[in-house]
Order: sequence, then structure tokens, then C-alpha cells
Amino acid sequence: MCTLSSALDPLPQPFKLLHLLTLALQNVLQFLNPIELLELSQCSHKMTSIIPLAGTKKLNCRFNVPYGCIVINDYVFRVEHNRYKTEYKFRGNRTFLGTIVDVSYESEHEIISFWDNIHTGLKHVFFQVTKVFNCPIDSFESSRTIRTEIYNSIINYISTRQSAIEKLTIDAISLTDEDVMKTFSSLQITEDLEFRYRFSRSQTIPFNTKSILIWHSYWITPTHLSAMKKCIIIDLKQSTLSEDDMKWFLESWKLGEYPNLEYLLIHSNSLSSNFTAFGLPSLQDNVNPGVFSKE
Repeated sequence: MCTLSSALDPLPQPFKLLHLLTLALQNVLQFLNPIELLELSQCSHKMTSIIPLAGTKKLNCRFNVPYGCIVINDYVFRVEHNRYKTEYKFRGNRTFLGTIVDVSYESEHEIISFWDNIHTGLKHVFFQVTKVFNCPIDSFESSRTIRTEIYNSIINYISTRQSAIEKLTIDAISLTDEDVMKTFSSLQITEDLEFRYRFSRSQTIPFNTKSILIWHSYWITPTHLSAMKKCIIIDLKQSTLSEDDMKWFLESWKLGEYPNLEYLLIHSNSLSSNFTAFGLPSLQDNVNPGVFSKE
């Protein structure tokens, strides 16, 4: 049974938290931060069931694989490799999806757990905290080295909880075109798509996000550009768009066919140094003349 007691009482008496009425429980739990709530959930399954009374559905979750962390509001659940745990002060161990691991507290706002495999640890912590809090997942940023089975299990998990996500970064060298296309069929991305995957051939994907950044956009054609009319930001790197493609696109933008577009950056080796946008003079880099760029 989980109990609370006062550190000022020389003979503290157990405070039976679960015996409180629902309204009283809400009043107590609302003062606990996400890390404290997760700690409380470790006591028992029954204790886990009352955590949503703290209003955890209003929290937001951001999952950043490159930075090795899950962020719930401003509270960080970081994952480190076991080889580094001697650099931290230990506070005991905790259980994530049945796996017991060592943990350390960096601050009131950050808890670190230590694992033999970073990506496995991130998945376990992510599944645990989102199941306990039952909060929406706002963003998922994958990494180049994440394994396909872990990436797919995370996407499957998110898509069973919600139909859309605000931000998605797709980046994993082990993925296939089929894996990526399944991602787009499983989740709608509403705000920000960052796409680092290299398609083996041109594909048709939805471009309904406000911001699009494609690092390897050699497969993008004018047909794809026509589908980006809702975008506010378009950033295409390593494209193969021709000067005729760009003239058509810029003229369409000028005619109001892209009413939301505020920022456009397209890199293409197919553009000559004489190409200009709307007849404006080319931007010249006087500091590094070897670099030619137009925005």
C-alpha cells in the first residue's frame, strides 16, 4: 500500500492515500509533477489506475530519439547507456514494462534510466509513461540508427492511440519504402514533417502539413509540389527540379495558388547560376563565393 508521511513528524503516521475520496485524490494528485506521478505509479497497479485523476490527459508528450529522451510538458525522462551510469548518483531502480533498471535524478525536472540498449530503453520508457498518463503524443522524431522493428512498433503503438500527430521525423537507414508508406497510411501529420529517408523511387505521400522539410528530395516532381498548397514552409534539399519546374512553381505561387506559403527554400543542382526568382537579382555569398544559394 502506498502511503505519505510528514518528514517533520518524529513519529510519522502512514497516510493512506487510496482511502481518500475521488475529489480529495484529485486535489492531492494535481500538485504532483509528471516524475512524481510516475514514481507513485510504481507502487502498485491500483495506484497506477488513479494517476489520470491528476489530469494527465492534458499533458503533452514529445519523443525525441536523437536526444534520447521523452519529454512530458517540461519534465524529461532521459535514457542513457549502462556504461555511463558510474558518472551519476544513483537513487535506486524502477520498473519499465517489467524490466528493472537503475535510475538517477539530475534535477527536479529530469530522471535518467540506464539500459544495455538505448533504443530498447527509449521504447520501454515511452510506452510506460504514455500508458500511465494516457496523454496525447505530439511528436516523434526517429533517428538514423533506430532498428526497423523498434521504429515500426512505436508507429503502431502511436497509431492505435491516435489518428494524427503534430510532428514526425522519419529517419532510419534500415527502413524500407513499404515501412515508410505504412507510416503515412497509419498517421496523419498535421504540423511538421521532417523527412530524411531516401526513397528508392518516386512515391505519392500526403503533403497536408504546415511545414515540410525533405532532405533527399530528388524524387520530388511538379506533381508533388502541386500537393503542397496548404504549406506555410517548404524546404527541399538535394532536389532535381529544373528551371522550367521552378518557373512554373513560382508563377503558380505568384498567382495565389499557394496562399499559405511564407517561406520557400529549394536546393537543386539543375538550376544555373543565372536563374532568378521573379526576375530579382541573384543572392551572392561574398564571404564564401564558392557557395551559391537562392531563397
